[in-house]
Amino acid sequence: MRFNRIDKSNRWRAWLPLFVVGMMTGFAGCGSEPPNPDGRETVTGSIKLNGTPLIGMAGIKFVPVEGGDGGGQGQIKEGSFVLSGYDGVKPGKYIVQVFATVDFDKSTGKIGDATMQFGNEVTVDIIPPEFNQESKIEFEVVAGGNNVFDYDIQTDFVPKMPKNAQGKGAIPL
Repeated sequence: MRFNRIDKSNRWRAWLPLFVVGMMTGFAGCGSEPPNPDGRETVTGSIKLNGTPLIGMAGIKFVPVEGGDGGGQGQIKEGSFVLSGYDGVKPGKYIVQVFATVDFDKSTGKIGDATMQFGNEVTVDIIPPEFNQESKIEFEVVAGGNNVFDYDIQTDFVPKMPKNAQGKGAIPL
Protein backbone atom coordinates (compact mmCIF):
# COMPACT_ATOMS: atom_id res chain seq x y z
CA MET A 1 0.00 0.00 0.00
CA ARG A 2 2.68 2.41 0.88
CA PHE A 3 4.32 1.81 -2.47
CA ASN A 4 1.08 2.79 -4.30
CA ARG A 5 0.84 6.08 -2.44
CA ILE A 6 4.36 7.01 -3.39
CA ASP A 7 3.66 5.96 -6.97
CA LYS A 8 0.49 8.12 -7.17
CA SER A 9 2.34 11.03 -5.62
CA ASN A 10 5.14 10.71 -8.14
CA ARG A 11 2.64 10.58 -11.01
CA TRP A 12 1.05 13.82 -9.79
CA ARG A 13 4.48 15.46 -9.59
CA ALA A 14 5.21 14.36 -13.14
CA TRP A 15 2.00 15.90 -14.48
CA LEU A 16 2.13 19.09 -12.37
CA PRO A 17 4.57 21.00 -14.62
CA LEU A 18 2.49 20.15 -17.71
CA PHE A 19 -0.67 21.27 -15.91
CA VAL A 20 0.92 24.60 -14.88
CA VAL A 21 2.27 25.26 -18.38
CA GLY A 22 -1.14 24.45 -19.87
CA MET A 23 -2.89 26.84 -17.48
CA MET A 24 -0.40 29.62 -18.18
CA THR A 25 -0.81 29.16 -21.91
CA GLY A 26 -4.58 29.37 -21.53
CA PHE A 27 -4.38 32.52 -19.42
CA ALA A 28 -1.94 34.17 -21.80
CA GLY A 29 -4.75 34.67 -24.31
CA CYS A 30 -7.15 36.11 -21.74
CA GLY A 31 -7.68 39.84 -21.90
CA SER A 32 -6.40 40.24 -25.43
CA GLU A 33 -8.79 40.12 -28.33
CA PRO A 34 -7.86 38.89 -31.77
CA PRO A 35 -6.51 41.87 -33.74
CA ASN A 36 -8.91 41.33 -36.63
CA PRO A 37 -11.94 39.23 -35.59
CA ASP A 38 -14.53 38.64 -38.29
CA GLY A 39 -12.51 40.81 -40.70
CA ARG A 40 -12.82 43.92 -38.52
CA GLU A 41 -10.15 46.62 -38.64
CA THR A 42 -8.98 49.03 -35.98
CA VAL A 43 -10.12 52.61 -36.55
CA THR A 44 -8.67 55.43 -34.46
CA GLY A 45 -8.91 59.17 -34.54
CA SER A 46 -9.64 62.46 -32.92
CA ILE A 47 -12.73 64.62 -33.07
CA LYS A 48 -12.68 68.34 -32.44
CA LEU A 49 -15.46 70.89 -32.24
CA ASN A 50 -14.35 74.26 -33.61
CA GLY A 51 -10.71 73.35 -32.98
CA THR A 52 -11.17 72.04 -29.41
CA PRO A 53 -11.19 68.33 -28.46
CA LEU A 54 -14.77 67.12 -28.05
CA ILE A 55 -15.92 66.77 -24.43
CA GLY A 56 -19.06 65.60 -22.68
CA MET A 57 -20.82 62.33 -23.37
CA ALA A 58 -19.55 61.82 -26.91
CA GLY A 59 -19.67 58.96 -29.35
CA ILE A 60 -18.89 58.05 -32.93
CA LYS A 61 -20.69 55.66 -35.23
CA PHE A 62 -19.69 54.19 -38.61
CA VAL A 63 -22.80 53.28 -40.62
CA PRO A 64 -22.30 51.17 -43.79
CA VAL A 65 -23.15 53.17 -46.94
CA GLU A 66 -24.53 50.03 -48.60
CA GLY A 67 -26.41 48.87 -45.48
CA GLY A 68 -25.85 45.61 -43.67
CA ASP A 69 -23.52 44.88 -40.80
CA GLY A 70 -19.87 45.67 -40.37
CA GLY A 71 -20.22 49.12 -38.86
CA GLY A 72 -18.92 50.07 -35.48
CA GLN A 73 -19.40 52.58 -32.75
CA GLY A 74 -17.64 53.71 -29.63
CA GLN A 75 -17.07 56.40 -27.08
CA ILE A 76 -15.03 59.53 -27.69
CA LYS A 77 -12.94 60.34 -24.62
CA GLU A 78 -11.22 63.70 -24.39
CA GLY A 79 -11.47 64.07 -28.15
CA SER A 80 -10.05 60.65 -29.12
CA PHE A 81 -11.48 57.24 -29.95
CA VAL A 82 -10.27 53.71 -30.70
CA LEU A 83 -12.47 51.04 -32.25
CA SER A 84 -10.65 47.71 -32.22
CA GLY A 85 -11.17 43.99 -31.87
CA TYR A 86 -14.86 43.16 -31.83
CA ASP A 87 -15.68 46.90 -31.77
CA GLY A 88 -13.67 47.43 -34.95
CA VAL A 89 -15.12 48.15 -38.38
CA LYS A 90 -15.16 45.88 -41.43
CA PRO A 91 -13.52 47.19 -44.61
CA GLY A 92 -15.85 49.31 -46.73
CA LYS A 93 -17.41 52.76 -47.10
CA TYR A 94 -19.19 54.36 -44.17
CA ILE A 95 -21.15 57.43 -43.15
CA VAL A 96 -19.64 58.80 -39.96
CA GLN A 97 -21.94 60.16 -37.26
CA VAL A 98 -20.70 62.12 -34.24
CA PHE A 99 -22.84 62.66 -31.16
CA ALA A 100 -22.15 64.69 -28.02
CA THR A 101 -24.26 65.93 -25.14
CA VAL A 102 -23.67 67.87 -21.96
CA ASP A 103 -25.89 67.57 -18.89
CA PHE A 104 -26.88 70.60 -16.85
CA ASP A 105 -28.31 70.46 -13.34
CA LYS A 106 -31.88 71.86 -13.46
CA SER A 107 -31.57 73.29 -9.95
CA THR A 108 -28.25 75.09 -10.23
CA GLY A 109 -27.80 75.52 -13.97
CA LYS A 110 -24.25 74.20 -13.61
CA ILE A 111 -22.73 71.53 -15.81
CA GLY A 112 -23.66 68.18 -14.28
CA ASP A 113 -21.26 66.25 -12.11
CA ALA A 114 -21.34 63.33 -9.68
CA THR A 115 -23.34 65.34 -7.12
CA MET A 116 -26.28 65.90 -9.48
CA GLN A 117 -29.39 63.97 -8.53
CA PHE A 118 -30.71 61.47 -11.04
CA GLY A 119 -33.64 62.94 -12.95
CA ASN A 120 -32.52 66.50 -12.28
CA GLU A 121 -30.53 66.83 -15.50
CA VAL A 122 -31.21 68.72 -18.70
CA THR A 123 -29.39 67.09 -21.61
CA VAL A 124 -28.16 69.42 -24.34
CA ASP A 125 -27.01 68.19 -27.77
CA ILE A 126 -23.91 70.16 -28.71
CA ILE A 127 -23.43 68.68 -32.20
CA PRO A 128 -25.84 69.75 -34.95
CA PRO A 129 -27.81 67.09 -36.89
CA GLU A 130 -25.73 67.50 -40.07
CA PHE A 131 -22.90 65.72 -38.24
CA ASN A 132 -25.00 62.84 -36.87
CA GLN A 133 -28.54 61.88 -38.00
CA GLU A 134 -28.17 63.86 -41.26
CA SER A 135 -24.45 63.24 -41.73
CA LYS A 136 -22.95 62.90 -45.19
CA ILE A 137 -19.37 62.53 -43.93
CA GLU A 138 -17.83 59.50 -45.66
CA PHE A 139 -14.85 57.41 -44.62
CA GLU A 140 -13.45 54.25 -46.16
CA VAL A 141 -12.00 51.54 -43.93
CA VAL A 142 -9.22 49.65 -45.72
CA ALA A 143 -8.19 46.07 -44.92
CA GLY A 144 -4.76 46.08 -43.31
CA GLY A 145 -4.57 49.86 -43.63
CA ASN A 146 -3.84 52.65 -41.23
CA ASN A 147 -7.46 53.65 -40.62
CA VAL A 148 -7.32 57.04 -38.92
CA PHE A 149 -10.33 59.36 -38.92
CA ASP A 150 -9.47 62.84 -37.63
CA TYR A 151 -12.19 65.44 -37.99
CA ASP A 152 -12.75 69.00 -36.83
CA ILE A 153 -16.44 69.92 -36.81
CA GLN A 154 -16.67 73.56 -37.82
CA THR A 155 -20.05 75.03 -36.95
CA ASP A 156 -21.75 78.10 -35.59
CA PHE A 157 -24.49 75.89 -34.13
CA VAL A 158 -25.94 77.26 -30.90
CA PRO A 159 -27.43 74.52 -28.72
CA LYS A 160 -30.64 75.09 -26.79
CA MET A 161 -29.24 75.79 -23.33
CA PRO A 162 -31.29 75.83 -20.14
CA LYS A 163 -32.33 79.36 -19.14
CA ASN A 164 -30.15 79.34 -16.03
CA ALA A 165 -27.14 77.62 -17.67
CA GLN A 166 -23.85 78.39 -15.94
CA GLY A 167 -20.42 77.22 -17.01
CA LYS A 168 -21.38 76.89 -20.66
CA GLY A 169 -18.13 78.66 -21.49
CA ALA A 170 -16.43 75.34 -20.69
CA ILE A 171 -18.21 73.75 -23.65
CA PRO A 172 -16.30 74.19 -26.91
CA LEU A 173 -18.92 75.80 -29.13
